[in-house]
Amino acid sequence: MINATGIGSVPYKDVKNICDFILDRFPDIPFWPQLFKVAPTENMFMQFSENLPCLEHDLDRKTVRLNKKNQGQELLSFYDYFDHDCYEYFKMGNDYACGFHALAEMIQKRAHPCPFIKGQVVGPITFLSAITGNHGKALIHDDIMKDAILKGLAMKGVWQAKEIEKTGKVPIIFFDEPYLSDFGSAFVPLERTKVIEMLNEVIHILKQKTGARAGIHCCGNTDWSMLLDTEADIVSIDAYGFGEHFMLYPNEITKFLNRGGVVAWGLVPTAEYRASVTLNEIRKKFRMCLDNLVSKGLNTNSLLRQSLITPSCGAGLMREADATMVHNLTSELSADFTSAGSIIEEWAQT
Repeated sequence: MINATGIGSVPYKDVKNICDFILDRFPDIPFWPQLFKVAPTENMFMQFSENLPCLEHDLDRKTVRLNKKNQGQELLSFYDYFDHDCYEYFKMGNDYACGFHALAEMIQKRAHPCPFIKGQVVGPITFLSAITGNHGKALIHDDIMKDAILKGLAMKGVWQAKEIEKTGKVPIIFFDEPYLSDFGSAFVPLERTKVIEMLNEVIHILKQKTGARAGIHCCGNTDWSMLLDTEADIVSIDAYGFGEHFMLYPNEITKFLNRGGVVAWGLVPTAEYRASVTLNEIRKKFRMCLDNLVSKGLNTNSLLRQSLITPSCGAGLMREADATMVHNLTSELSADFTSAGSIIEEWAQT
């Protein structure tokens, strides 16, 4: 079978039940669930802002905003923690990520045999583009805050990876970048080289300080050559909605696979989900993607060895019953395809 995992957000409120469900459906690479319906602090942006400098929460509006009142002192303190590798300072408390703490505890108590645990952090470009500072401009235009936020988000990944390593599991940390679907527009006013530089910085910090594997997830269409050119071990795509666009980069995909990269195929739709979606339909879509790349010179077995199966995106905005079906289909699809070995399994041995 091809290994499978989830993206992150889910619509449930019962922490124990969803963790049980994840461990059952994704026994090799369980992911910790982001439960934004449990508390506003589990909102995608609040969740990763804890202890980051000059940021404050507006719980009523469920937003994060800039407060530069004590910027100098806060930045001085922040960089002191960063420079001295005080990764505990960058923790995600139970009020911010109850799913992380619950899943890790259950895995330890049960001595669950999974080799990996997948975590996730909001990507720096998405975070910096969403949070506004002075004069209503996004923080991505503020070089001082941009540097601090990049390092802070990387350390959120480091903290997760360190905690996962305490359980004896290999961490896989995704940086989630939905805003990159707007790359080239006014919403992401960055050049290609700058995007790669920013993503490589958070990946480098994560991999320098831990034994984690790093992924980048984008749930829309983007310049896929840009993400394939980063130092990510995994590039996660919405293959259900944009697989045909990804196929336009066979040379970059080949180069990525040749250096040992893995494609996480988001084949089970979330935003586009409908009750009539069948396993057979999704299976055909995956085979179409594989056949397309094989026709351009790639090897079928190499593709399968270097693949993950996931939903197309997080399921947090779905009805609970639909989200359950999405994860069931993802698990079933992964069992439908076999390959001669798996690079993911090899990672567990190194």
